Amino acid sequence: MPFTPIQTFLGGLLLHFSTSSLLEDTGRVFGVSGIVDGAVFGSHERWQWGIIVGLLAGPAFSYATGLQAYYPGNALHSIAQIGLGRLGLAGALVGFGSRLGSGCTSGHMLCGVSRLSPRSLIATITFFATAVLSAKLFPLGPSSNLSDPAIPAYAYTLDQPSFAAIAVFIGLIAGLKIAYAALSRYVLSTASFRSTPYVLSGLMFSIGLSMSGMSDPAKVLGFLRLFDLTQFDPSLALIMLSGVLLNGIHYARLKHTAKARFPWESWRVPTRKDVGSKLILGSAAFGVGWGLIGICPGPALVAFGESVIHNLTVTGKHDSLLGIITFLGAMLGGMRISRLF
Repeated sequence: MPFTPIQTFLGGLLLHFSTSSLLEDTGRVFGVSGIVDGAVFGSHERWQWGIIVGLLAGPAFSYATGLQAYYPGNALHSIAQIGLGRLGLAGALVGFGSRLGSGCTSGHMLCGVSRLSPRSLIATITFFATAVLSAKLFPLGPSSNLSDPAIPAYAYTLDQPSFAAIAVFIGLIAGLKIAYAALSRYVLSTASFRSTPYVLSGLMFSIGLSMSGMSDPAKVLGFLRLFDLTQFDPSLALIMLSGVLLNGIHYARLKHTAKARFPWESWRVPTRKDVGSKLILGSAAFGVGWGLIGICPGPALVAFGESVIHNLTVTGKHDSLLGIITFLGAMLGGMRISRLF
């Protein structure tokens, strides 16, 4: 898969802004698996549904503005190449593992590692290790032991966007950040439309995933192909620089105050440091499912939103919608089962 350092770095900035803004304003961690589980099976809070709406709305915004043409990767094409059985199995493992292990790539890696949380550090190491092994042992290719259609492998190339595309991305990042700040001030001054900042936070995260290419499972699997350097795509590593590192700097500034900016919210950052069997087993299960197809909860919601828009606007055969519904249904089933533990 083509290496996209500029696009991924800029997309990582949006992931940083969305997660750090949510933390500073609400004291909450942007963990997509926990948000989905809480919205569907838990307390059903409005802020959770606001973020989910934002995640789903990202592709619609991109299509309406024409930004879709600038994004690297093709998530719908990649998903359409994967068999329903593999999607269902991966979804169940991702849902079950992310909840048993108390987080996924967003909550543990993007947010937890930036706080130097011992639990998140162990969880991230665990699910990356099992994901790499899963991608190696059960590859999406002609030699796949699960005998599903293949996501084609791409030789390593470097993809550099035009100056126009870079300018568009930077303008979009600045515009979304300014819009979030303005809406947050408005909500604080009027005590109305309290769901708006959460929706915009989810929207920024969704666009960040698309801009970075991390919504495309083929691109994620390219990073997990550590055993085949000719097809290795290091793009995901740029998220550690523009997302995790900047989140860490931001958290270092906030942790001394430990107070949410929104008066109706309170500081809810986890403080647990214990590492138990549930964390290890859950993270390992999540990693296996993630390594099978390269999809985790956040990109799954973005792909669902993109597939719906694609089906509404483009004529012809569309195989991705059924596939992503299969994954999401199995993921929710896995989350429900994890509650038994």
